[in-house]
Amino acid sequence: DSGPLAQAVAAVAPGLRGAFTVPAAALLGALVMVGAALFLPYGSWLTVAAAGVYVLLSGLAVARPLKGALDWLVPPVFRAAEYVTILVLAARSDVPHAVPAAFGLVSAVAYHHYDTVYRIRGGTGAPPRWLVRTIGGHEGRTALVAVLAAVLTHASGFTTALTALAVAVALVVLVESIRFWVSSSAPAVHDEGELA
Repeated sequence: DSGPLAQAVAAVAPGLRGAFTVPAAALLGALVMVGAALFLPYGSWLTVAAAGVYVLLSGLAVARPLKGALDWLVPPVFRAAEYVTILVLAARSDVPHAVPAAFGLVSAVAYHHYDTVYRIRGGTGAPPRWLVRTIGGHEGRTALVAVLAAVLTHASGFTTALTALAVAVALVVLVESIRFWVSSSAPAVHDEGELA
């Protein structure tokens, strides 16, 4: 679920070598981002700088195919970083209804990840690249929420922005998901992940 920002970094960055370097880069990026959301003053532009570090480390982590023994850890680390950052920034904002709006955004993104897993289990591959680019990728959404928190500090506009982002992501993801799953190329996959 790497978006255009991480892909741009990956295109110019050398691929990391070694068994632990790729998951270590992802974990370091996640710790920087979540740590900034938790411990820096809410609305700080340093949190936006941390998001920039997260984007760079995300791009480094995906600069080469994830085929190492521990590279399977990279996607869950990115998921956790995105979800936790969004929820922590909303909770620390003290803006009415920001937390429900953040949960709406996390739910829309979680559905996208669920849909992706079932497409891959069914043997049809990941969703189209245009979809991931359109919804920004994990690093783009995380950076955007950090920027919104800095720009809309303690304003009700933060809730409105989170809600609009949640609705936009949900609409794009749901329309593409429904289009795919009603098409003739969709596999029949049970809840256990086995083909019917």
